[in-house]
Amino acid sequence: MSSPLEVAARPSDAEVQDMLAKAVRLYAERAMEAEQALAPFPPETPMTATEVMVTVTAMLKAVNLQVFELGMWQAWSGR
Repeated sequence: MSSPLEVAARPSDAEVQDMLAKAVRLYAERAMEAEQALAPFPPETPMTATEVMVTVTAMLKAVNLQVFELGMWQAWSGR
């Protein structure tokens, strides 16, 4: 069971959504401006495949995109 301090420090769903939306916009802007590929995470921040897949799946559903469309965009854009 979580302690009261851990529960109080945990951001709300709305706060998580707001942070993710801001991070996505900032990352996309920087990645499109960059001459080289911009790593999505710092090297010292390990991310699991499951964490990434859960997040990306939710993001694709939110904007009504299929994995096929993502693959086509990657092929056409070279990203």
